[in-house]
Amino acid sequence: MPWLADTDVDAAHGFARGLVDARTTADVRELALPGLCDLVPADVLTWDRVELAAGMVDHQALPAEAEPRGAFAATVANAAGHPLLAAHAARRRSALRLSEAVAPGWLARSELYADLLHRSGIEYGIAIGVRTERREVVVAGLGRTEREFSERDRDVLDLVTPGLEEAWRAAEAHARLVRVLSADPPPGTAVVLLDRYGEIEDSSLDAERWLAEHFGPAEHPGWLPAPVAEWLALPPRPPLASVRDGRRLSVRLLPGDPHALLLEEDVARFRADALDRLGLTPRETEVLCAAAAMQDEAAIAWELFLSVHAVSERLARLEAKLGVRTPAEAVARARREST
Repeated sequence: MPWLADTDVDAAHGFARGLVDARTTADVRELALPGLCDLVPADVLTWDRVELAAGMVDHQALPAEAEPRGAFAATVANAAGHPLLAAHAARRRSALRLSEAVAPGWLARSELYADLLHRSGIEYGIAIGVRTERREVVVAGLGRTEREFSERDRDVLDLVTPGLEEAWRAAEAHARLVRVLSADPPPGTAVVLLDRYGEIEDSSLDAERWLAEHFGPAEHPGWLPAPVAEWLALPPRPPLASVRDGRRLSVRLLPGDPHALLLEEDVARFRADALDRLGLTPRETEVLCAAAAMQDEAAIAWELFLSVHAVSERLARLEAKLGVRTPAEAVARARREST
């Protein structure tokens, strides 16, 4: 990029570092827009989320009063109604100036210019787009009343685009994890969200208890147990495993998010107190343990020296007592009680 000085490159890298603290997509927007304006001065900033399938646009401008109220909705029905939005929705591309996206003569005669751009003080515009994982493209735009955007401006914006996309996708991943934590996670699975300092920001119900039972209590509330913190601090971080009382816990970084731990616990045998809570008889416990090791009723019958008919009857009684429909669901419930 021949137009860029070392100070431009350093500033672009500083922009990317400034997005590290963003935990939500709203955080990314709030940090990115002023950061872009610091790199490439502009009078008006815009932030548009374009749904790729239908072209619908969620539009914001800063300052909000720069645009006449309702002008964007009236002149830009969908992404096709704005040259920069249409170009970035069509494909991945570098930073694009408004003068390159549409002929100036046509633009000057259009309602888009007369009713929105000119009235908002935008005579010159440039925009970058980043793809999201929700079949959207986010288009960040900068507008000026005077002075066209230069090649240096374009190069700076191209330099920061990958970092902006990475920050947006990380925020999307974080949002998915939060949704997982708010719902019932699959049996034997838990998630821990960490902040940038490696402390626990949020976790699903069983996560912190499992960590304490397998690795000992943490020194302070919100901290990870020392063995887990030490493992996390030393790349390449292969899965961390612990076996306690017939329970095997594995801890790994969730792919795509360096601040999320996936915990998976496998119960090799059922706790006696858990089986007591479920009200199982010794015979029901016997067939439950066999069903945990094998799925075929004939194999269970051979293992327990019973007829296949007797095994079917016992499994049916077990399912009815536990309120489940299959032997696999009965085993899953007993494992949940045993964790």
